[in-house]
Amino acid sequence: MENRSRTIVIALIAVFALLGGFAAGALLTGGGGGSGASPSLEAVATEEPSDEASLEPESEEPSDEESPSDEESPSEAPSPSGAPAAAFTLNALFVDAADNPDGADRVITWKSATGSVKAEVATVSPTGDVVMCLKTPTKTLGCRTAGSGTLRAKTTKSSETFILTLRGDGIAQPIVDVTLSFQARKPKVTIENARFDGTAYPETNGISATVTPRVDGKLGVQAEWGGHPFLYEIDVMEQGGSGSITYAPEQGNVGTDVDFAVTAANPWKVVLQNTEDGMGITPMTAVITWP
Repeated sequence: MENRSRTIVIALIAVFALLGGFAAGALLTGGGGGSGASPSLEAVATEEPSDEASLEPESEEPSDEESPSDEESPSEAPSPSGAPAAAFTLNALFVDAADNPDGADRVITWKSATGSVKAEVATVSPTGDVVMCLKTPTKTLGCRTAGSGTLRAKTTKSSETFILTLRGDGIAQPIVDVTLSFQARKPKVTIENARFDGTAYPETNGISATVTPRVDGKLGVQAEWGGHPFLYEIDVMEQGGSGSITYAPEQGNVGTDVDFAVTAANPWKVVLQNTEDGMGITPMTAVITWP
């Protein structure tokens, strides 16, 4: 009788243990389907921004059959970062030949927020091809050698520095227009190895740029052209409007740093030039900012 009682107790303990295991399993898996069951948690992965910009695959020129309207304009392109589109053009920029031992790359630098970047080079004086390369400080994104061409890139970073270098192919010394499209709240473009050679050398005497203000504000011009002081002039002209400003100091200087009030939404052209004959090759670095 005592052995039978022990057997019954052991059986009951086994049953209770089995039932307890089922209950625990139901709690861990959220099973049971009852209205009081707690919802399960789900992890959501977030994509981190890329450390580097990448060249977009559509860097080739569109075919003759494509309509210009098929391409999204910079002013219409939305930016994931919310930064507005910026447009900048360097007009009639002289490019040194690669075979010129005294020549130098024209180097154009700017920063873009998250979104697309486009650099278009169009030959004004077709004396040969241009070697154009688009890069970041850590990576060359792509190069083209052509009379005219476009390089496109994109970045997921909130701020990425882009650099465009230009050099004539072989003995070529073309004059080109360079148009940049990118995303920026406070656009700023720097050009290095520009020239400030004087009125005796009109093709290499200063720079001409066109910008489109998004709002009313200040257009800034900063430049340095070496150790020799020159008289100079800055002309700021509204395109399609009556706005016009001329700044011509009466004393020579080795640089400039001035702001001009401009209004949206017409483009404005700014010309910085040496008003003296010059002394030969005079390198210049210039910075343009606009609202």
